[in-house]
Amino acid sequence: MILRLLMTKCFHHRVLSCGSKVHIQVKYYCQNEKSLQDLCKYLNISESQARFLQIKNRCVKKLNGDEIKNLVKTVNELGFPSDVVVNEPSICSILPVTLKFRYRVLEECGVLNLSVKHLVSYMSLIKEKTIGELKTLGVISPLVNIENKLANCMTQWPTSLTTLVYGDVDKLTLYSLRLKIIQRYLELILDITEIEFSRGLKIYPTLKHRPLAVINETLSILQTKISMPTEKIKSNFYLIHADPDNMKHILFKLRSIGGIDIKEVIRRYPKLAVKSYTSLLEIRNVLEEFGISNEAQTRCFQIYTLSPQTVKERLEKARSIPEFKTFLNHPRFLKMIHYNNTAMKRLRHLYDMNKKCLSLNVLSGSTAHYEIFEKAPGDRLGKGKDLVFCISESLGNAYSMNDIRKRVKRHPFWINIPLVQVKYVYEKLSTEFSPKDIYENCPILLYPWNKVKDVMNLVNKSCDSNQPLHLYEFLDLQKLSNTQKLSLILYLLEKNHYFSGNGVWNDEKNKNIDTVSNILVQNKNALIQ
Repeated sequence: MILRLLMTKCFHHRVLSCGSKVHIQVKYYCQNEKSLQDLCKYLNISESQARFLQIKNRCVKKLNGDEIKNLVKTVNELGFPSDVVVNEPSICSILPVTLKFRYRVLEECGVLNLSVKHLVSYMSLIKEKTIGELKTLGVISPLVNIENKLANCMTQWPTSLTTLVYGDVDKLTLYSLRLKIIQRYLELILDITEIEFSRGLKIYPTLKHRPLAVINETLSILQTKISMPTEKIKSNFYLIHADPDNMKHILFKLRSIGGIDIKEVIRRYPKLAVKSYTSLLEIRNVLEEFGISNEAQTRCFQIYTLSPQTVKERLEKARSIPEFKTFLNHPRFLKMIHYNNTAMKRLRHLYDMNKKCLSLNVLSGSTAHYEIFEKAPGDRLGKGKDLVFCISESLGNAYSMNDIRKRVKRHPFWINIPLVQVKYVYEKLSTEFSPKDIYENCPILLYPWNKVKDVMNLVNKSCDSNQPLHLYEFLDLQKLSNTQKLSLILYLLEKNHYFSGNGVWNDEKNKNIDTVSNILVQNKNALIQ
């Protein structure tokens, strides 16, 4: 019997493992066939030629349709026909942007009759052979002064400068000569020291193979168009290899974000200069789609350093989390989106500690501030700014925050109530009472909904049956306005607690957890998942 069970388990395991292998093979086959069709489409070759190309070069197999299309487009832009990809398939292992830069670098260096073979053997040409050897081989014209040709790619040389590189240039490689010119140029333009230059190349090695004209144009845009301070460019070395075309799109097409001129924003947050124009535009559209105000954007321009997909996913998730949804229209709401992982981690941890009075600053503020809140006894909202904002937002911003604060502050435990509960109670009350009625009785938002509902049902029942409340025989409830009715409900809520304010706590545990706690528990489970 045991042997039979073991054999059955082994059989199932083999079936499962075989099934997974078959699934992977089918998936791989489908991808391979799609790649084959794309090669035929974009290279205008037969299926047998495309299959041979895939067998001969593994890198060709890894390309999808978009990558093949972009590669062919780049090759054509550089002046080569599409069939060079078939004749020189190793070009498929090079990114289109790298091909463009290699072509421009070799063009600046005066390489004659530039071909795809030159692009493929780029590293060998510029690093292994000296300029003298390249001239002897006929790769570069022996009559060309390479030093001057490369220097002419830069436009901001001082007129008094006569010599850039000391020694025999023909004994240098194109790689070392280019580095010397870049270093000399940055020394004169940005006052960069040799140590700073070496450190910059170590951190951003792609600068070594950047076309000199591109570096020159980038610096020109940063200094003349954006008015970026020299010290800021030095301290943010990555700016030197920013794409000038992308920066032009940002400056002249995007123009502004959050209602602020994009030039001023880039001066404050240089990282945005190297972000893709399309990404910045997508993020701005996503923020507008979710109704994020310009003020909120100006408080957290760092949100534009994330990907559009990440921003959209986090905003969608924020709508499903009550604690985040409460701050949806807060000027500093985007901080919680930018530091989403930190905010979620803190939220989970504070749930475990049974701390529900969470302010925006606690969830997304500094570690020091969070630790003070975490270690502090009790559960409170700090200065109560977020509570006042929450009530003001719920009331449609029709009343000043100072007036709301004065009214709600009358309650002794006004900063000990979770914002989620306040929002929940308002939503329930707003179905029967106007914002003005609720504003006149702001402290009622601090009470658990189950208590408010019970008292409200009692008052409504007395009104409907035309029977006076106990001990209030001479009170005609039908003549009360909604504001007065709400005041009566608030009075009855506190009557049994001798108007001490303790009516905000639930009787069972003496804590500020009402029926909305069910939402909190469900939310906690969602966070864990």
